[in-house]
Amino acid sequence: MTEFNCPNCGAGLPVALKSIRQMSCSSCGTSVFLSAGQALAAGDSGVMHDAPLLFHLDDQVVVEGVALHILGHARFSYGRGTWDEFWAVAPDEARYWLSVDEGDVILQSRIPGDLAPVIAGWPRLGAEFAHKGRNYTATETSEAECIAVRGSFDERIAVGDRQRYVNLQGPDGLLLSLEQDEDGETWFQGRWLDPFEIAGRQT
Repeated sequence: MTEFNCPNCGAGLPVALKSIRQMSCSSCGTSVFLSAGQALAAGDSGVMHDAPLLFHLDDQVVVEGVALHILGHARFSYGRGTWDEFWAVAPDEARYWLSVDEGDVILQSRIPGDLAPVIAGWPRLGAEFAHKGRNYTATETSEAECIAVRGSFDERIAVGDRQRYVNLQGPDGLLLSLEQDEDGETWFQGRWLDPFEIAGRQT
């Protein structure tokens, strides 16, 4: 356990995992970026309007046999609506994202750069390609903006950040997602989940 102090109000910021790079100050709402042993103000955490949620910060959930501790919550707007992303950590410190959009849930993890799919250009709707022997089809592409953050993350996520994304559907509920922002492109792999099969929610 390491503790920093909020650069805005001075409140203590306990950091339980070495992988954490950003957190929200519970006292003043400032987003704090941790870099080179320093706590740097990264802006306001935004307004997280009340809405029914499947998950909450500090929930302990079991997803497909994997115990996850939810540490971060980010909300994104894509114009006609919003969706929520929950950053979670397993006991072995493997990191996951639980994406929730209108009750649909996806469990995803980042694909390391050297193992990421290689495609030519940005996938258009209906585009198909193969990855690890499975065929995927681009089913959604749009842009989104981060509008609120709470808790801790292993990367910098700031209110106002914009990203371009595409979701590609595979067999048996498999999903690939490609995100593009000012820092480059990142691939994620995951699977659609039945929310009723997620155990151990604590609200």
